[in-house]
Amino acid sequence: MLRAFRAFGQFRGGSARAWLFAIVRNCCRTAQAGSGALSLMINENSLSEEAAAQLANRADERPNPEEALQAKDTAERVREALEAIPEPFREALVLRELEDLSYAEIAQVTGVPVGTVMSRLARGRTILAKELLPSGKLAGDRSRSTK
Repeated sequence: MLRAFRAFGQFRGGSARAWLFAIVRNCCRTAQAGSGALSLMINENSLSEEAAAQLANRADERPNPEEALQAKDTAERVREALEAIPEPFREALVLRELEDLSYAEIAQVTGVPVGTVMSRLARGRTILAKELLPSGKLAGDRSRSTK
């Protein structure tokens, strides 16, 4: 946000969300080029007494151990499948499916035409489906039987 604030004079209108994602994307690429490991921790001592009490009184919404293991396994499979996808397709999928950007916003963030975004999404989804689904389960695939 600090970078966005400093660069606000360069904002030329359009989707502010896409502009912010472009800044985040560029920061991420810069961090990946260097050491780039950042971590964020919340220290309960820095919270007010009221906020700490509210945090302590919240119901435990965590899944049971079996559900947690299944969710972890599923998340790991999806993460590995996403990492296996070439970067342009992965980037388009993450921006659309995880960050819920429109095609036009993705085009603005990535600097490519909307048609290219659509193509990357279609190809990325196909690659992801091949990675995650058992063979022969793709939508639109028809098995050909020989007589």
